[in-house]
Amino acid sequence: MASHGDKGVDLEERVSYIHSNTAKDDDGYVEAKSPKDLEDGALSEGGALDLFSREAFALFMQYGAVGIMLNIIPAVQYPIFNVYLNLEGYQTTSYNVLMVIGWSFQVIFGLLSDCVPIYGYRRKSWILIGWTITMICLSVMVFSPFGEPFCNREKTKYCSTPLEKVPETELQYFNFSAP
Repeated sequence: MASHGDKGVDLEERVSYIHSNTAKDDDGYVEAKSPKDLEDGALSEGGALDLFSREAFALFMQYGAVGIMLNIIPAVQYPIFNVYLNLEGYQTTSYNVLMVIGWSFQVIFGLLSDCVPIYGYRRKSWILIGWTITMICLSVMVFSPFGEPFCNREKTKYCSTPLEKVPETELQYFNFSAP
């Protein structure tokens, strides 16, 4: 509530309030203060994407493949590197770093895809290049020989035992040159 001691401030507040309620919109501010829908709310022209179109299907496949790459590939760390190859903790940590290093460069790749179009496409060409490189790397991983495990679990029960406590007769089942 306004104070009765300073009538100048009280009058100024009343005039300001009355003016704001009675002033006509002469300069079109009311129309400009809230943006109108652009293409029914889209950020760019072209309309809404049909969910059953090829473009939408490609986008769904893209996110599905990214989900597989981000969840399944890191999940093989324990069974392959810790159990099969018996790697040390610092070695499996370096595997984790290599798996997430791509996220460190996502800003650079985002700028590249936005600023350097290939054949007139800003993102489509870059996505295809990325998945081609991914398929080549995965194919090399699949078709290259993996090598023998550190310890043959079918022939000995001492695989989880420290090497100092393994009997010498059982050491023949350990592969000390495992990758």
